[in-house]
Amino acid sequence: MSHILLIHPPSVFSRYSISAPVCMPLSIAYLAANLREHGHRVSVIDALGAGLDHIAVSYRRVALYRGLSNEAILDRITEKPDAIGVATMFSQEWPHFEALINDLHAKFPDVPIIVGGEHATAASEYILKSCPAVKYVARGEGEDIILDLADFLDGKKREDEITGILYRSPDGSIVTNPDRPRNRTPDQFPWPAWDLFDLDPYFKVGEGHGVERGRSMPIVGTRGCPYQCSFCSNPQMWTTRYVMRSVTSVVDEIEHYIKTYRAENIDFFDLTAIIKRDWTLEFCREIQRRGLKFTWQLPSGTRSEAMDAEVLKAMAACGCRNLTYAPESGSEWTLKYIKKQVKLPRLLDSIRAAKREGINVKCNLVIGFPQETRWDIIQTVWLAVKFGLMGVDDTGLYPFSPYPGSQLYAYLKGKGSIRPMDTEYFASLMSFMQFKPSATFCENVGVWELTFYRIVGMSLFYGLSYLLHPRRILRSIRNYRDHRSDTIFEERFFGVIRRFKMVKRAPAADRPKTERRAVHA
Repeated sequence: MSHILLIHPPSVFSRYSISAPVCMPLSIAYLAANLREHGHRVSVIDALGAGLDHIAVSYRRVALYRGLSNEAILDRITEKPDAIGVATMFSQEWPHFEALINDLHAKFPDVPIIVGGEHATAASEYILKSCPAVKYVARGEGEDIILDLADFLDGKKREDEITGILYRSPDGSIVTNPDRPRNRTPDQFPWPAWDLFDLDPYFKVGEGHGVERGRSMPIVGTRGCPYQCSFCSNPQMWTTRYVMRSVTSVVDEIEHYIKTYRAENIDFFDLTAIIKRDWTLEFCREIQRRGLKFTWQLPSGTRSEAMDAEVLKAMAACGCRNLTYAPESGSEWTLKYIKKQVKLPRLLDSIRAAKREGINVKCNLVIGFPQETRWDIIQTVWLAVKFGLMGVDDTGLYPFSPYPGSQLYAYLKGKGSIRPMDTEYFASLMSFMQFKPSATFCENVGVWELTFYRIVGMSLFYGLSYLLHPRRILRSIRNYRDHRSDTIFEERFFGVIRRFKMVKRAPAADRPKTERRAVHA
């Protein structure tokens, strides 16, 4: 049977970033489990987890990476595999990953390299045209695609039979096979193969997707999203098929993590976790029936429609401590423009109910969509102020970034408002999580004015948050001392401090002082 090496690359982020969470490699853990279940041999390199104490300059002076260097990754490959799979999540990381892929190809020129994930799905043709080292690009849900590729290597399938891939033929031309329908449900896949990974570094740093509440494990209770927001690449990656796992399966997996990894907290990584209130109530009842004691949170933005007072009371009673809503905008015009099906009065009612139950609430807002006006942006800033008055714990006011695969990316590309995919374009996407202005794609508001609105909105929100709730100041001081956090603001702020200290301790060659065009640190 085939031997597949799966690589989780380092994390790449702006040196000015206010958010650079450290997440366990959930995607390749799922891929590894499915390959192993079908008899294939799997090895993994978690370049992020194995190098959490290392930060160095990536493909631009502004870009840092955290994890193993390319040389360190290559040194860990002690046996030639039959194929190498590389996970690509965020587009701003691609230049770093491309350098890694080129180095892998130089060492193993006859080993096919497969890339998959959100970025690979959105930019599949670009990857094959610009990076000759890549042989296959997997589009969409990857478990069965990589399984078919492993069977192809064993001589059991032909390349043209594998749906969901693009590949380079022997003559150098690009072949695009039909997309693969999502026929399987999440419960038909084995649980992630976490036994192949060293998870202790993640438990130690505690800088995950959510709030630091002890030993945290990721999980997904659903796959896909039924909505079609125009700024999101989900319709390409997952289609709009939304599938929920059985309550029993999800709680079984949580119980396994508590017993096996001594998990104290569960982070749900779902695109849209809560849509059906009956499922959520059944989930809460099952946790209480088994007498499980743990905290859980929804750090990704979710919907408010199914979270009424009854549901939120049940969630709080069985350990839900942090909840993220994603209204995106305070402007009704903008909500229609981005196809965000949110009713703001209903959202505010849900937030009030969550706060009454003692749940920490975060709200995600975005400003600077292509056709937004100043008035639309001001309404969003005012919504952030309203959140502060309501007692919301966190509000992120982020600039819009056009990610490949989204409708708004296609709109901007069609107008010539966005540069072709290249290193400068990928670097510009990092502005999403930093205050330093770099670019704006808003047709009515300039970059410095947009930055002004962000600073005003965030300052007003957090000023009100701490002024109206002075105990939060003491809580934040205590949490920093105890290496814990209650809010995303605390989590990210503490992370910035830790990364700054790491950069200060780094060797001079790794510090962000000089421009670098390739990654060989």
